Amino acid sequence: MSRAILIAALGLLSIIPVAAGCQESQPSKDQQPSPAAAADAAVVDEEAPLEIAVALCGPDEPGEPLELFGRVLDEHGKPLPKAAVIAYGTDVTGVYVPQDSESRTPRLNGVAVTNEDGWFRFRTIRPGRYPGTGAPQHIHLHIDAAVHQHTYRTVWFEDDPVVTPADRESLDGETVIIPLERRADGVWSARLDVRLEGA
Repeated sequence: MSRAILIAALGLLSIIPVAAGCQESQPSKDQQPSPAAAADAAVVDEEAPLEIAVALCGPDEPGEPLELFGRVLDEHGKPLPKAAVIAYGTDVTGVYVPQDSESRTPRLNGVAVTNEDGWFRFRTIRPGRYPGTGAPQHIHLHIDAAVHQHTYRTVWFEDDPVVTPADRESLDGETVIIPLERRADGVWSARLDVRLEGA
């Protein structure tokens, strides 16, 4: 990872506005998925190498372990190396930071840089829902690469019973719903490929 990419990625993470149990604005029903969102790929047989995994939390973090992996693609659909991918989510109780924390940075966060084949992989847990809300479980991704537009994804899960048919019909261009598979070792596994748009 180059020092410039890491500094830029960490700088972006530090300004993301989050708070314990915060609520997100709801997408407008007349918004349509962007071309980039429509190009995000579903689960296929290939997987990101295990050795490139970035941990958002320690192995003793409460909750069900989850691995989210995928490829970052350029505007032509080719794997994009050296793209910075920021991931963050809530803990099992549905909060980003403890209530008494002075930090606004999500406790469960990580930065990955895609390998030469465009792969990234994160190890985390299934996030909790915001306390007292009907918001689905989700993970946030921010993706940056040279000469490409900054891309944001909110990742929902196909098996989440909170996601209604109305939710599915009114997704904005940044929210995607992906399937999960539970491996023999009990770890949830999901893939999301993200196609960027040129700057």
